[in-house]
Amino acid sequence: MFEKIRNTLIATSVLYLIFGIIMLFFPTMVITSVCYLVGIVFLFVGISGLVMYVKTEIKTVFTSFTLVMSIIFGAFGIYVLLNPETFASFLPLVMGIFLLVDSISKLSMAFDLKKFNYNNWWQMLIVAFILLGCGLLLVFNPFEALTVSVQIIGALLIVDAISNIFTIYSYSKIK
Repeated sequence: MFEKIRNTLIATSVLYLIFGIIMLFFPTMVITSVCYLVGIVFLFVGISGLVMYVKTEIKTVFTSFTLVMSIIFGAFGIYVLLNPETFASFLPLVMGIFLLVDSISKLSMAFDLKKFNYNNWWQMLIVAFILLGCGLLLVFNPFEALTVSVQIIGALLIVDAISNIFTIYSYSKIK
């Protein structure tokens, strides 16, 4: 049983290491590839719905809805395939807006704490400004922020792979 666990852990570690290196050194390629994959899936769903609509003999409200949704999915798929960076920048942009709103809330809390004579109110102020900076970075440079995030995930996968290999080595020494 230990042999099976060891082999699985080795295979997982090798995959983590490969994906980690790819994500660390080629983050833009990873992001673009994921965007293309999403675009292809949406385009496939759109085309499948169109084919289903054409093959259906009796047209109903449901089939009309399917036609509209298929056109929307297909158009979105084409858009993502033609503009992968725009699609990729969408998620960090949403997160950036969330952080900006949260930082404004934290600023308000910091000033409330100061008003109530809390000695460490400035700590909340620092957190608010950090969140504000991160939010602005994500809003005004979302693709770069996404690239750095992919690199961090890649580095973490490499660390995890190395720790797994160390674990395997350590356990193999136990008789």
